[in-house]
Amino acid sequence: MSTSQKINKSRYSLKQILSDEWDTSTIHDYSDQELEKIYSIPSANLSPFPGVAGACNFSLSNQKIPSHKLHVIYYNFPENGRKSSKVTKSACDKIEEFYTDESMNDEDSMFIIINDVISESLEKSFNELNIKLQVLFTSNDLSDTIKEEMNKNDISLEKRHFRNVYLFNIDNFTNNILEHRLVPPHKHIREIRKIEEVLEKCNCRASQLPIILKSDIMSKMLRLTSGDLCEITRTSDKSGTYPFYRVCR
Repeated sequence: MSTSQKINKSRYSLKQILSDEWDTSTIHDYSDQELEKIYSIPSANLSPFPGVAGACNFSLSNQKIPSHKLHVIYYNFPENGRKSSKVTKSACDKIEEFYTDESMNDEDSMFIIINDVISESLEKSFNELNIKLQVLFTSNDLSDTIKEEMNKNDISLEKRHFRNVYLFNIDNFTNNILEHRLVPPHKHIREIRKIEEVLEKCNCRASQLPIILKSDIMSKMLRLTSGDLCEITRTSDKSGTYPFYRVCR
């Protein structure tokens, strides 16, 4: 499978994975031939996210907080016919610079997709980047527009839900993991009323729920942060379909 074909498959997967929270109508459907041509478009002027495959990048608006954006970036992809160069921790400095560009808001988050193995050291560097981005964000308040949109839609998000960078390998999306028979449906719970209902039904505090790790691939796809609740719908022969709840740590 060519690199451009992988990107095209990932776009279809992301359209499904992100559709519950984000307005994915802006992700256009292309044939492999069309995407290959888009992949080859010179992207030097595609600020703030230039580079090979820059024309394949896209940005989404949150359905309930339209001012909040998620930027999906195909980072450090090779030119057609060439092998990918290794992604090193220096990529974090470049990604941090994106937040100084006027076309990005302080609250925006990113999915960084690379065509390279994610090593333990690279994962660690991106974790450190997120800590740094949050520290730099502490002196700023959320925009008034985002606050109004959250109040209007009964959404309880804190600063830790914004300004996050999630790192993925392109192969994470060439097939939609959510459609695998061994992966039950997952969804985050952020509505204040729904959180209260879950804790009352379980007769516990959030800290007493079983844990889903922040590094779990499903946590990353759902953008779970520490303290978030996740509903997992399971099925068994004896109990039928039932919800199971975890807290992110």
